[in-house]
Amino acid sequence: MSERVRIGETLREAKAHLEQVSARLEALSKALWESIDHDDPAALEAGVRFKQGYNQHRADLEQALARLLALLAEHPAAGGPKGGEVPSERPNEKPADKPTAQGAPPPGPRPALAPSPLAKELEQKLPFGFMLGAQTYTSASAWPLFYEALLQELYGRAPEKLSRLADAPDVFEIGDRPLFARVPDRLDDPMPIAEALYAEADLAPAVLIEVIKRLVREMGYPLDSFKILLKEKNRGTVETLSLAA
Repeated sequence: MSERVRIGETLREAKAHLEQVSARLEALSKALWESIDHDDPAALEAGVRFKQGYNQHRADLEQALARLLALLAEHPAAGGPKGGEVPSERPNEKPADKPTAQGAPPPGPRPALAPSPLAKELEQKLPFGFMLGAQTYTSASAWPLFYEALLQELYGRAPEKLSRLADAPDVFEIGDRPLFARVPDRLDDPMPIAEALYAEADLAPAVLIEVIKRLVREMGYPLDSFKILLKEKNRGTVETLSLAA
C-alpha cells in the first residue's frame, strides 16, 4: 500500500469519527433536556443552567470540528484542490449551472423582518412551551431554549424542509445576517439544530415572534395552528399567545 493511499484511508477514518462526534453531541443534548424534571422548579432551573453551559461549549466544539473537517478536506490525499482526484466541478460545468437545493427555484423577495408590535408586552413574559396543531410541547422558560425546542420539533417533522432554509439565506435574514446556516461561523450566536444546520439564537423576543410567524408559514402550517405558552415573570400568570392574532 502506497503512502498516499494509506494517508487517504486515515483521513477518511478521522473524518468519519469527527462526524460521529457531532451526532453524539446532538444525541447527548436531547438526553440532557429530557432528563430534567420540568415539574420541580429548582431542578428545572439547575437543569436549564447546565444545558445553557452545555450549549455554549458544544457550539465552540462544533465550530472547531467544522474548521478541522474543512482543513482535512483540503489535503491532496483526501481529494483536495492539490490532489486532482475529486474535481470540484464536472468538465464543462459552471457553478451557475447547478440547481438550487432540492431542485427548488430561487426564492422570491421577502419583506424585511421587523420587531413585533408586542415588544412591550413580551418584556414581562417568558415562554414555557407551545402548541402546534393538537399537540402541546413544554420548554425551558428562556426564549433561546424555547426557540431551540420549536426548531427541534419542526426538524423532526420535516428535516429536509427546515434544512433548505440554510441553503437559501435570503429567505430568512435580518439586514445581511442570515438566520440559518450550514456552518456556525456565518451566525453571531449559532444554535445547533442538526448536523450541518445552525440557527441564529441572538434574537430579541419581539423579533423572534416575527421570525416564528414566517417560519410556521414556510413549514406549511397555518398561523392559527401555532400558539405560544407564556407566563408573567412576577406573578406567574399563564396565557396563550396566538400568532394569528
